Amino acid sequence: MSTSTTAPRLRLLDGTRFIAALGILLYHYTARYPSQVEDFGWFSHVATYAALLVYSFFIISGFVILMTTWGRDLPSYVASRVGRLYPAYWAAVFIAGVIVLVLRPSFPGDPWRDIGWEDWAINFTMLQEAFGAENLDGVYWTLYMELKFYLLIGVFLLIGITRERVLAFALLWPLIAAWAKSTDNALLVELLMPNQAPLFAFGMVLYLIHRDRGFRVDTALALGMNVAFIIYRSADAYTPFMDRTDEITPHTGIVTAVLLVTAFAMWAFSCTRLQHVRWGWLTTAGALTYPLYLVHERLGWYVIETLRDHGWAAWPAVGGAAVVVAIAAVALYRWVDKPFSGHFRRVIERQLRREVAPHPKGA
Repeated sequence: MSTSTTAPRLRLLDGTRFIAALGILLYHYTARYPSQVEDFGWFSHVATYAALLVYSFFIISGFVILMTTWGRDLPSYVASRVGRLYPAYWAAVFIAGVIVLVLRPSFPGDPWRDIGWEDWAINFTMLQEAFGAENLDGVYWTLYMELKFYLLIGVFLLIGITRERVLAFALLWPLIAAWAKSTDNALLVELLMPNQAPLFAFGMVLYLIHRDRGFRVDTALALGMNVAFIIYRSADAYTPFMDRTDEITPHTGIVTAVLLVTAFAMWAFSCTRLQHVRWGWLTTAGALTYPLYLVHERLGWYVIETLRDHGWAAWPAVGGAAVVVAIAAVALYRWVDKPFSGHFRRVIERQLRREVAPHPKGA
């Protein structure tokens, strides 16, 4: 059985995840397409930087996954990740498929007009990008990044997680990933995620600082190096990622500043006295983050386009979409995520332990 202990929740990290999801929702509803810039004007130029909040998910994952994995064995780890990710995801993929393939609304720019039933099917695996298939919902790309990070942590479990190995990994991973990108090594780029590596690694180092109850020379060095990598990627990757429309030109300096403020907040919320904040509503908000993130884009756009077709103005349509996706997120959490995730995890863990258990001779 697992030997892990239950770590206290860092509730401000829960709240940060929820705020990030709301920011990404606002970006998708007001700044993603030229028609939105026409509707929202200057606000779109501000809201476009909310897209950067998606990167806070990777920092938090680096911290939280390492924290919850430390001391666990592989069956417990795999079961916890599968049980956490898939039930709500399957429900969200079903909803997105109904919208895109059955209702077939006219989205801004019609980015999903070529999606077919086969794309819907492969999306249920969460591995569609590995097969070159389209994401049924734009946010799914981040889940694929998370899966690859989980794979790397799973390898860590097989080797054995120690402080020294985590520190070495957090220093070397972004460097090797950058080298892979510079040499156009497609396989290594796919596995090592050069653009996301410094963010995950930054979160991992934050956990070491949290665990050590303060900075040491080695963790300060590792944290500083990953901050340097993040700053470099601001111009190389993060700003181009945001450059989606001719009407909005993101400024690299602002992108860098937003990312640095985000990184500083992650440190403050996890490694200072702020980690002891115990506001219970933040945990509730954190629990709703994943279902909200999963359903907000496709369902929200459908609601917005429907309301606009019925004569609603831009801001009321956005408000209506926000209400609908909030209700959907609560329903997804209450009737899918909460009842099925734990059960799914226990079933998978029992099966994995049965598979790895030594078999009697002659069996």
